[in-house]
Amino acid sequence: MSRKFSFTVPYAVPVEDLHRALVRDDVWHARFEEALTATLELSHPEGANTIRIHMVERADKDKVPGIVRKLLKADLILSRTDDWHAIDGATAKGVFHATTSGIAGDMSGAYELRPTAEGCEIAVVGTVQVKVPLVGGAIEPLAEQLYRKVLSSERVFFEKWVAAQADA
Repeated sequence: MSRKFSFTVPYAVPVEDLHRALVRDDVWHARFEEALTATLELSHPEGANTIRIHMVERADKDKVPGIVRKLLKADLILSRTDDWHAIDGATAKGVFHATTSGIAGDMSGAYELRPTAEGCEIAVVGTVQVKVPLVGGAIEPLAEQLYRKVLSSERVFFEKWVAAQADA
């Protein structure tokens, strides 16, 4: 069984500024600069003002929830690919897909970057499925919470980066 989810991540910067940051290789390299257990591959298969970000990271065992740690037979490896398209009008769309090894999990969905009165927001809509008998349904909300935390962390980074560019 899978679990559907949706949430928004608010930003205090305009759509154009955030999108410009999201599609730049140097910004993503800076984002992952201190991620010692992560690898990053960037490409632009749809051309200028688009990006594909493929990230792979080994989760620190002490940061893995207990229910998940008990089920792991190997390291928990998280693989995520985001595709951001060019701005069309006042919005930009994207898609994401994430998988885990060590425990069978899959998450996918769509992004919409859109303006708000305070700046912009990324609306996230997706599904998550953890393929573990009996406890998969209990782990799926944890996976969604983790994804919210990741996107909130990215929000902090990107807002600081955009602000630094404005001050430069």
